[in-house]
Amino acid sequence: MENNNDKFITMIGFARRSGKIVYGLDNLKYAKNIKLLAVSDTASDNLARNMERLADTNGIPIVFAKQMEAILGHNVKALGLTDGNMAKAIVDYIGGGSAQYTIKYGTRR
Repeated sequence: MENNNDKFITMIGFARRSGKIVYGLDNLKYAKNIKLLAVSDTASDNLARNMERLADTNGIPIVFAKQMEAILGHNVKALGLTDGNMAKAIVDYIGGGSAQYTIKYGTRR
């Protein structure tokens, strides 16, 4: 089970409540302003590859989170965050040594 004091969980919760999250690959392909992608470790290999491609194409970070469904309380395999400040804070948090998450960076700008 995830730590209730985890900054990633807290920020995703804030983003969800403020309407700053886009759910699902099809919606993410056409969404504007996605600043960070997140994929559950329970996502299919195909979905994970598609999300990595999307991150690479858009030059944005992608976070791989353990059991994201438990964090959000429903069956979510992929999401995008549209708030740049929250995305930066999550990247800084994970880059600062959070062992339970993996982050990759898109290469195209």
